[in-house]
Amino acid sequence: MSDVDEAAVRAAVERAYRQHADKDVNRFELFGYATGVPDDAPDELALGVVDDVLADPPETVEETPETGTEDLSGHFDRASDVYDELGELDDGSMCSGNTDFVGWYKARATDDGTDGRARPWALGREFPGMREDLDRVVYATINYAPKEWYLDAWEAYNWGDDGREWVGGSSPTPDYGEITSYAPFADIDLTDEVKERRPAGDIPRDRVEDALSRYIDAFAELAGGREHVFALDSVGGAYVMAAPTSTAPIAERYSPDGRRRLFDDLTDRMNDWLGEVRADVNDAVDVAGTFEADLVNNKNRLYKAPMSVHKSLDGVVTPVDVDAPTYEYTSLEAAGDAERDAAVEWAAEFTDDHTEAIESVVRALWPDYYAGADGWGEALDARLDDLRTEEREHKRSQERLDDVEVPDDLERTDDIEKIHAAIEDINVADLARKLSASWDTAPGRTPKRFEPSWRSSSSGTSCYADREKYVDLKEGKKGGGALKLVARDRGIINDSRRSSPSGEEFWKAVAALREEGFDIPRFTGGRGVHPDSIGLYEQSNDDDEKRRKALRVLKASKRE
Repeated sequence: MSDVDEAAVRAAVERAYRQHADKDVNRFELFGYATGVPDDAPDELALGVVDDVLADPPETVEETPETGTEDLSGHFDRASDVYDELGELDDGSMCSGNTDFVGWYKARATDDGTDGRARPWALGREFPGMREDLDRVVYATINYAPKEWYLDAWEAYNWGDDGREWVGGSSPTPDYGEITSYAPFADIDLTDEVKERRPAGDIPRDRVEDALSRYIDAFAELAGGREHVFALDSVGGAYVMAAPTSTAPIAERYSPDGRRRLFDDLTDRMNDWLGEVRADVNDAVDVAGTFEADLVNNKNRLYKAPMSVHKSLDGVVTPVDVDAPTYEYTSLEAAGDAERDAAVEWAAEFTDDHTEAIESVVRALWPDYYAGADGWGEALDARLDDLRTEEREHKRSQERLDDVEVPDDLERTDDIEKIHAAIEDINVADLARKLSASWDTAPGRTPKRFEPSWRSSSSGTSCYADREKYVDLKEGKKGGGALKLVARDRGIINDSRRSSPSGEEFWKAVAALREEGFDIPRFTGGRGVHPDSIGLYEQSNDDDEKRRKALRVLKASKRE
């Protein structure tokens, strides 16, 4: 091996040492943390460098103190103009705001025997009220609803063991038939281990920028021009989207019933289209498992608004120039007036009139209807007729299948973020204890060592787990969170070096976590017939359950 290669090994090991200087790591733990060691470096060399570093540690930079309340308060004082622009369209429609994912609702007291009434925050006009409970992250929805909707959306609630319980049975968020604009959207995520290295700049930036540029190109084709496309560096990834008013003509042309059906259909078609784009990008650039779009858009999808602060990194969400995309980390300290002004300008352009993009959007997402139609309106008229016909057929089928049993043991949701939040809340070390062949195989070591269930281990100590992740030293020193751990245990993935499961594998892993006793809501999807909702991925233990599952699948097929 050359001196340059050995220098790269040392740099990776020293970087890992600095990142984990607060832990009393031994040689194997430091070796495991050194994920940046070149793949072709022999383990013997890397362990020798680890021994050298432990014997003569590098100087560590004093840790940056946690961001104080005063720092964040001043930051959001400067950012309020951004949310004034982002929160409202020229026609008065407003998007919902959210603080730190949990803060959806503006509440008020009542004298009717309930605990109160609440509705979503209107981001633009009510950001000052949101500030009271804001910690770090300001979210916005990709949809906009009329001002009148917010005035009428108050819903009574009582407090229960799991938070608000709505008297009307469902949370007061805009339905597809109530929105006036809806931004076609992609959330492109960095894998956790790459995201954590962003502040230090230790990421495959060239590949990320290449992939990001390709996503932007795809959206420009979707919307009929780059002027309708907007992008944000979300710190943990990137967002690419078409302006919300690119779909506003749908709301203008159709009644609430037609709007509901077509915006719902747009969501499904957008997810399918984005899946094809993701595959094309992954074929062109080596970013699979590193920087990939998720395929779980829905009507109330949240995204971190410009100038928001990431939940775990002191990085700020900033606009990306779609004409010349770059991917440079912006720290909270560096986000000053110039960055604020750029975000205000971005928000003003994002909420401007982009209705001319509708022709291209319909051509791209409904090509089967557009090809024989005289313009976008005629194409969607035909699609709406078919959707209504399908619903009538579904109702007839429903009458024949009304005795089908559907699992009802868990909460249901059409918000994919609730699924992810439940998974992230799982203590990975607790899960590893349940799944391991032998736990705490090296008493006294932290994190705890264990023998994996998926392969033999001569030492029994080649895996470890803490609250956030597990690592398999024999499988490339790779690992991940609870979802990836249960997927490896069940054989859903066959190597810890693989990215976390996606698509059908994701839902199989979610089902496996439920089998281990974790409460994860069932995902209904936009139409309420997602396979997870009907229990398709659960194990069938007997013939009767298999029969009921087959009936549920038949029922779902009739609804789609």
